[in-house]
Amino acid sequence: MSGGIQPARRHRVLAIGAHPDDVEIGCGGTLAKHRDRGDALLILTLSRGAHGGEAEQRSDEARRAAERLGATLDLRDLPDGSIGEGIATIRLLEAVIRAFEPTLVYTHSREDTHQDHRALHAATVVAARGVANLYCYQSPSSTVEFRPQRFVDISGYMDEKLALIGLHASQVERRANIEPDLIVATARYWGRYAGYCLAEPLIVMRQLD
Repeated sequence: MSGGIQPARRHRVLAIGAHPDDVEIGCGGTLAKHRDRGDALLILTLSRGAHGGEAEQRSDEARRAAERLGATLDLRDLPDGSIGEGIATIRLLEAVIRAFEPTLVYTHSREDTHQDHRALHAATVVAARGVANLYCYQSPSSTVEFRPQRFVDISGYMDEKLALIGLHASQVERRANIEPDLIVATARYWGRYAGYCLAEPLIVMRQLD
C-alpha cells in the first residue's frame, strides 16, 4: 500500500434553499470551490419565490445560476411563505437525500427572521440526520444570534459569487440587502476570523469527515 499523499475525498454536496437565490447568497463561493475540486453538486430549491417576484422568471434565473455552477437543480413548487417543517417537507427532503446520497449538506439556519428558512432548517436537521456533514449558511434575514464556527475562504471566488447572485436579476433590482458592496463587506467582516480574507460563515451542525 502506498505511503504517499492520498487525494482529497470527493464530496457529494447538497445545497438546500427555500427560494431561488438562497444558496447562491448563503454559500455561492463555497459551492464554486466544491465545483472546482470536482465535487458533485445538487441544488434543491423548495419554492419558486412567487412572493418575491414572478415565479417563472425566478425559476429561469435559478436554472442559469445552477448551470454556471455546474450543478443539478431540483426545483420544487411548495408555497412561498408557507413551507412547513413537518412530515411532508421532511419526507421530500429524505427522498432527495436517499436518491443523491450526499456526504455534505448546506441549509438555512434556525437564527433567521424568515419563516420558510426556519422551517426548512428544522426539516433538514431531521431528514439529514444520517449525513456526515451538515452546515447552516447565513441569509440576509439572519439574526444577530447567527454564530458561525467555520469560515470558508472565498477570496478567489468573490467575483464568481457576485456573478451567481447577479444572475438573479429580478432580486438584485429590488433588494438592497444583496447589493454587491454589501455582499463583499459581509465577507470581509467574517474574514476577520479566518486570517483577514473574504469568508462565508457556516454554523457547524455536524462534521464527521
